[in-house]
Amino acid sequence: MQLPFVVTLRGYDMRQVESLFAEVDRALATDSAVLRAAARDVLRAASLRRRLRGYDIRAVDAAIDQRLADLAL
Repeated sequence: MQLPFVVTLRGYDMRQVESLFAEVDRALATDSAVLRAAARDVLRAASLRRRLRGYDIRAVDAAIDQRLADLAL
């Protein structure tokens, strides 16, 4: 999966972020209220690890906020 995040010296674990966004994007692709609610819960509970050479923290946090707004629609 290719996400539009910049890799920084210290950032969020890339595999963990990719997995999280894959799950959320699958829910966004459906009309299922149950899947969307589950995806919102996953995003709110996400505890992303920080690693050397990870995705930019501010960009990922902003994308999470955007996905939460998208799921609320």
